[in-house]
Amino acid sequence: MTWQKRLVAIVRHPSAWLIAVCAALSVWHLQAAPTLLKQLRAVTMFDYSLSMSFVGDDREVDVTTFLPAADERQDIVRENILSGQLQFDDQTDASGRRAMWSGNQGTDIRYNALITSKELVYNLEPSLQVPQFLPEQYSQYLIEEEGIQVNHPEIRDLWSSIQPDDSRQLVPVLEAIYNYTYQDIEGAPFKGFTDALTALRLGRASCNGKGRLFVALARSNGIPARLVGGVIMNEGSKKTSHQWLEVLIEGRWVPFDPTNGHFASLPENYLRLYTGDHALFRHTRNINFDYRFTISPISQSPALFEFEENEPVLNRFNAARLMQLTGLPEGMIGVFLMFPLAALITIFLRSVVGIQTFGIFMPMLIAAACVNTGLWLGLATFSGIVAFAVLMLAYFNSFNILKIPRLAAVITICTVIFIGILLWLGNRSSLQFGILALFPVVIISFLAERIHNMLDESDWKGMVTTGIGTVITIIACYIVFSSVMLQGLFALMPELLLLVLAVQLAIGQWSGMRLQEYIRFRSILGNGPVLGMNSRNRNYVNRLNSTELLDLAADKLRSKDVLQEHGVPVAKTYAVCRSFRELPEFVQTLSDLGAFALKPNRGSQGNGIMIIRGRDGKDFVTASGKTRTAEDLSRHVGEILNGSFSQSGDEDYAYVEPLLSQHSELSALSDFGLSDIRVILHKQRPVSAMLRLPTEKSGGKANLHQGAIGLAIDIETGKVTNAALKGTTTPEHPDTGAELSGFKIPKWRQIVDIAIAAAEAVPLGYIGVDICIDEDRGPLVLEVNGRPGIEIQNVQQKGLVEDLTDKELAHA
Repeated sequence: MTWQKRLVAIVRHPSAWLIAVCAALSVWHLQAAPTLLKQLRAVTMFDYSLSMSFVGDDREVDVTTFLPAADERQDIVRENILSGQLQFDDQTDASGRRAMWSGNQGTDIRYNALITSKELVYNLEPSLQVPQFLPEQYSQYLIEEEGIQVNHPEIRDLWSSIQPDDSRQLVPVLEAIYNYTYQDIEGAPFKGFTDALTALRLGRASCNGKGRLFVALARSNGIPARLVGGVIMNEGSKKTSHQWLEVLIEGRWVPFDPTNGHFASLPENYLRLYTGDHALFRHTRNINFDYRFTISPISQSPALFEFEENEPVLNRFNAARLMQLTGLPEGMIGVFLMFPLAALITIFLRSVVGIQTFGIFMPMLIAAACVNTGLWLGLATFSGIVAFAVLMLAYFNSFNILKIPRLAAVITICTVIFIGILLWLGNRSSLQFGILALFPVVIISFLAERIHNMLDESDWKGMVTTGIGTVITIIACYIVFSSVMLQGLFALMPELLLLVLAVQLAIGQWSGMRLQEYIRFRSILGNGPVLGMNSRNRNYVNRLNSTELLDLAADKLRSKDVLQEHGVPVAKTYAVCRSFRELPEFVQTLSDLGAFALKPNRGSQGNGIMIIRGRDGKDFVTASGKTRTAEDLSRHVGEILNGSFSQSGDEDYAYVEPLLSQHSELSALSDFGLSDIRVILHKQRPVSAMLRLPTEKSGGKANLHQGAIGLAIDIETGKVTNAALKGTTTPEHPDTGAELSGFKIPKWRQIVDIAIAAAEAVPLGYIGVDICIDEDRGPLVLEVNGRPGIEIQNVQQKGLVEDLTDKELAHA
């Protein structure tokens, strides 16, 4: 393809148009709102919860406390109050926002708020003087109060001993008071009300005693000062509040905390609740009152909750602002905006890297939940529930319970577990939400079923590989979901979703090899171009195989009928079971047979096939020598009907065929089960073939992933040119010791002709035909496959691309 044609193809691609539109909108957006990118910085928000409880005993009860109020330093983004059947009222005065509950019903009171706060730091000028005259409105902050003994002789004597040389300079005076209360008064746990004089006499006090002594010393020098109460918003659950103080300096109230060492400053995690010398809680006596603070710092983008009034462009196009109208909380909005990008990460890891996961988008959902629970807690919780579900499946399986009722039972158990976890968490709301987000128990149950099946098949390597891939994908999506910068960027510039869509479409049309395939086919990369899954799906399956024909190939009974109509030899069908109503008669038919193969109609990779080689009285003997009762067979047919082995998981049919007698020459190589030959055809032209020999490890199944041996067959001669077990060349069968290389496939020309006839009967442009050689009837078609795997390249020790390439695809 010339560069001109490539350029035209790129321009015509929808991804190119999406990128162009995204770029144009982004440029306009940045020009119309020049302050947009300033909102990408992360800010710390605090999820603040207060829970209170009491016992009413049918008498009138009053509870009063202070709730956060917005001011120039702190803001309430949202809040929620649960009062039960109590009457609630709140009033704001000079002290703060008083909240009052009254009633005669014992209940839990819950308050939750999302709070933003700023750090305060004041640089006091050295030239500041102790005020000589003050407006009347500030006189109340100079007088003596209960607990603040401004005029007591001991307070005055103390000041005489610590005062600086020049007591008219404000800063030295405040430094002297601060140094004494911070350094000389030893800190102590809170044990109730401590006044200034007690703190002085004991030489130790908690925050309220230190604060009162500081205020008393300041007021005794004519400096207005007042107490402030609140909570230090450190992460965790506690019952401890805090007190600090403020000093009036040139019309501004400047904070000081002699308990934690803050001079003319206040950290961002200090939450102000009230001003003055007040108790945080007041309530009716003898009601077993209890309370607890629960705080969780959250890093958040201002774009999700701050909407500039003077920036109409920012407000009009802010996706978070529009989504807030639906009532979604800020944290959930940020996660929701990241879903398209997380989906992009998921398909990149699957289609470009080649990572396999349990479910396509299940890891993305788990990662979204982990934003609230924390990554490792979320992973541990989810893994524990899945592991428990797997154990329950194994337990129920021992009672011969069918798939649908079995999954329903697991769903019920998982639901009970979730309810128990939520009750245990109590009012830890962020964890509650995160655990609740892990609640898709139906998906969990089906995931557990898949893991259980892999354990049954002893596919440890597949389970470990898929598990690692799932964890990697969860971590990658978690990084996206928890990125404050990305949340803000997509909220402010939702047009970037067009860019995400463009990349998703581009990946969907990418035909290159996945990174994992470079490892998988590393031994043959120098032996011609290798066909990867992306190229197989896009260039062959999607282009050459219609949906109708793919469905025909997946339906074994229908495809057998079509093959028979075209004269292609297939195994006889004894009976078909299409519903549970037909099940008793179908099982009776099985009881009348000696040896047979019981199969699901839409199964794949040999799953669900039961081989019965003989009878032991009324019981049936399987290919592995185990006995099965008629009830066991009835249950297995029920599993087939429920779709346990169907590729799509939909309800299925069961059918029974005669047990084929393998050709003696193949039995000499392997007698552990029925061998089959896979022939791949491109537009009805055979391009590659292999013989799949069962082993003891594969459980008698001709499945390479389960441990069968792949033998490369030369299309022209029918001779075996290579034998591979799990990608490693093996000259002989590991169980029988039979030499494999150079083996001549019996009836090879007939097999090739049958494969071509099958490809013409079911005219898929890219098809795999599976054929076995019966000792009596000769070659028979077992099934046709519209999506044949690519492992045959490792068996053949060369890539498929050169054999598949024709002019049509070469110029595609």
